[in-house]
Amino acid sequence: MAGNKDTKYDGMSASKAKRERAKDEREQAKRAAVRNKGIAIAAVCVVIALIGAAYGRRWYIEKNKTVASTDYSAMLNEDGTIKDVNVGDYVKTFDINAVKIAKADVEYTDEKMQEDINRQLENHRTLNADASLTVKDGDVVNIDYVGTIDGTEFDGGSAQGYDLTIGSGSFIDDFEQQLIGTHPGDQVTVNATFPEEYANNPDLAGKEAVFAVTVNGIKELPEFNDEFVKANLADYAQTAEEYRQYLKDTNYRNNLNTAVSNYISDNISADNYPEAYLKHLKSLQMTLDEEEFNYMAQMYAQYGMNFSYSSAMEYKGAANTQEYEKVLEDEAKKFCLNNMAFQDLAAQAGITVSDEDYETFKTENGVTEELEAEYGRPYLIQQYILPEKVEEYIAEHATVE
Repeated sequence: MAGNKDTKYDGMSASKAKRERAKDEREQAKRAAVRNKGIAIAAVCVVIALIGAAYGRRWYIEKNKTVASTDYSAMLNEDGTIKDVNVGDYVKTFDINAVKIAKADVEYTDEKMQEDINRQLENHRTLNADASLTVKDGDVVNIDYVGTIDGTEFDGGSAQGYDLTIGSGSFIDDFEQQLIGTHPGDQVTVNATFPEEYANNPDLAGKEAVFAVTVNGIKELPEFNDEFVKANLADYAQTAEEYRQYLKDTNYRNNLNTAVSNYISDNISADNYPEAYLKHLKSLQMTLDEEEFNYMAQMYAQYGMNFSYSSAMEYKGAANTQEYEKVLEDEAKKFCLNNMAFQDLAAQAGITVSDEDYETFKTENGVTEELEAEYGRPYLIQQYILPEKVEEYIAEHATVE
């Protein structure tokens, strides 16, 4: 079989073919060098681009990193509205004059009223020390007791004037049952054994204790009548019937206010937010977070407890700055939504805040000059006075059915 021939060099003399091959090999090597250089340059460009992107990302994050602010009234007009923002472009609310509230959400039933009256009676039990009375299951007895183990008093085992409900199971073993059948004035020895697992004080677990108990008397429920109301509830009413009416009116109003607040929360939304104002709210939220963190740390230290968080960011559940930025944004959006919604609803109803409204708010809430200087009139109006007026308007005009 004939060998393959390189047709380019056919017909050439051996010396010329050799020169042409050498020339072609040099050209091929040059092209390869150029190609490899291009690949190397491209690779360097990719690396530079990646480095640039990483640096750019860090620069962007650093540039947009939230910085705490205490300028609460910044970005607000004097009347508490948001500067340079048409809230209607962002928030969706509802017709403030067409609110319907379910009757079941606001009614105050006779059963609930009786529960509240019973709670008042429980709080005003009177001690009956008549020795002819007999302690029975369900009674509330007032006792003094001293507990000992092997003849030695132990911490937490003694008390005076303690109200114990027989059958409540609040004391160990059958301590309570051993008082059944006793009488006011009796001095009783109660034997009881601590549980094998006693979380309140593991050192006492499984030990037998002896309690020297004095029965001071039985705490009896008073009768709910005009005399009881005058003696204990005179700030609210003078007769039993007046107090019942007070409960009806007060609880209906409280239930209605709660229903209105829930209605507002359930019927407002926003698809987007004014960027500059949202950023400002993030700064305020960071300040609030830091204040809460410092308060909790001081409280834990005051009580000698370990506060396991080292920063406000960690306290809010964020592992790093990026996560905390997300936490701040989520909280800021909630505030932003509410602020825009109340502003929109107030505009619908023509609600404004007068100087008289503002001064009344300051007086009723003890707003000092220092507090007013710290937060500013616009912020106080936006956060407290305007929302209250809006909710009052809805409560007054809503249909309850």
